[in-house]
This record gives sequence, structure tokens and C-alpha cells, in this order.
Amino acid sequence: RAYLVDNEYSSNTVFEVTNAHGRTRLLKNSKEFVRIDGSGFSFRSAPSFMSILNEEASLRDARYEVDATIDHLLYHPNTAPFMAIRLIQRFVTSNPTPDYVKTVATAFKTGKYDNFGSGKYGDIAATISAVLLEPDALSVVLDVDPFHGSIREPLLKTIAFMRSMELELITEKKVLE
Repeated sequence: RAYLVDNEYSSNTVFEVTNAHGRTRLLKNSKEFVRIDGSGFSFRSAPSFMSILNEEASLRDARYEVDATIDHLLYHPNTAPFMAIRLIQRFVTSNPTPDYVKTVATAFKTGKYDNFGSGKYGDIAATISAVLLEPDALSVVLDVDPFHGSIREPLLKTIAFMRSMELELITEKKVLE
């Protein structure tokens, strides 16, 4: 749907667009370019809700900027696989299979995994259910695979080594002077 000014398309035309996630947005028909004098070089600048004049800048405009940035990051195509890999690495294994990542990313995008989730994009119940209930997470066959499992973080590895060597702290010395 287009909202026209004087029944014609112009830079003031506003379009109402519904994306694949069911979110409705209003987009203005304009582009801004930054041109560098004498070089012929130009690039498109990012859209901004903030006014460059200090007296016009407000808390409302800042909230619009933050909301637009968060929406951009949340709905970016790489967000679902990124979240899937990080959650799998934290809860199940350090080296997940591509199919496992795809299943968890799909649960994040669709908001559904088996009977879990609300069906909304980014549903954490569906995502965590996919992480913990996927056959790759529950398979006992994978437990004998030397490439399956979690790698300890360096600090935890060091602490475990110190405990196994029965390290005793010397409390007589000051750490900081």
C-alpha cells in the first residue's frame, strides 16, 4: 500500500510493507547520498531518525534509532544460525553438526519445535527445546565419538589442574601492595 502526496509518487511517498515475519513497517521513498567534493565518489548513508540539530533531538528519536537497530540485528539472516551455534556449544557440544545447527536455527525462525513454542520468530522455548531434545543432543552413540563433547574453557581447565595438584594458597604474602 502506498500513501501518495497529490496522487503521485515522489520522495514524500510512504509505503506500508509487511515482511516475511508478519511485521508491518512504514518506509519513506527517499535515498540520501554523501558526496565527496572533487572526487566524484559518493555512498549511500544509513537512514536516520535523529535530527542533526540539537534542539530538535529528543528521547523519542533516540528510542526510534535503538529500536530500528535492535530490529535490524534480531531479524538479520545470520542471527538464527549464530544463536543456534552459541546455544548448542553452551549446552551440548562444542562441535555441532550442520544439520543440528540448521534444526535449531529453524526452530528460532519459526518459533516451533515439536509441541514447543508459540510460533513467533525468536521463540526461546522452541529454540532451547530444539537444542536439548534434538537426537544429536540425546544420542548415546555420539558419546564414544572423540570429536563429540564440550571443550573446557581455559580458566576452568587451569583451575581443574590446580585442584588436581592439590595447590595450597600462601596467605602470608600480599597480592597487591
